[in-house]
Amino acid sequence: MHPYIKRMRLPIMVLSALGAGLLAGRKLLGKEITGRKNKAIEAAVLEARHRIRSDTMVFVARSFRRFAIATGIKLAILLWLWGLHHFAGMPRPIFAGIMTVTLAAFMIRDLWVNYPPIRLVLTELHRHGWHPKRALTETIAARVFEEVLAEAGNQKQSRTGAIMLMLAGEDRSQMHHDVATAVAAVARATSWDDIRPYVVSAAIRIGTLALIYSASVWALVRL
Repeated sequence: MHPYIKRMRLPIMVLSALGAGLLAGRKLLGKEITGRKNKAIEAAVLEARHRIRSDTMVFVARSFRRFAIATGIKLAILLWLWGLHHFAGMPRPIFAGIMTVTLAAFMIRDLWVNYPPIRLVLTELHRHGWHPKRALTETIAARVFEEVLAEAGNQKQSRTGAIMLMLAGEDRSQMHHDVATAVAAVARATSWDDIRPYVVSAAIRIGTLALIYSASVWALVRL
């Protein structure tokens, strides 16, 4: 063997060993980071589902309370007009005219108040092919994705974590994007199951109030 080759043999072996060690170390770091990312996804999923349920419960309760108050006020006004007609001598034609104007004003008010959410719902339905369930889940998934991505970006990164990412060849922004994407996918699949009880409950309560209000209006107009 050539003397030069003999002299270079040991450095080559050392470099090969170092290279193998670095490769093994990088694989270990990659597994560690993947494990941490999976744990972050699990924690973010639990937080997202809890937040979806909590936000839905608050929204449903607030919406029902507003609807109940508005319905009660409208019914009180109609009862007051009915009392003027039956107990204060308001002529029937005047009573009928005022009732018609009042009911028309109520309808205009309801359209004005509910126009923004109705417009949003129609836009989302149009965007997702007029499938209500898909539109709802896609909207929730998009919101969850943005929230998780923003929260992850606002978290401070330790120097150790930055070094680990660098050595493993990972990008922090891409990791945040992967976590947000995974959490949004879970939210897309489970959000309807999470919010369905609240939506059904609100629909039943609002439907019951609307039925009572409609029956009351019909009875007041007929009397």
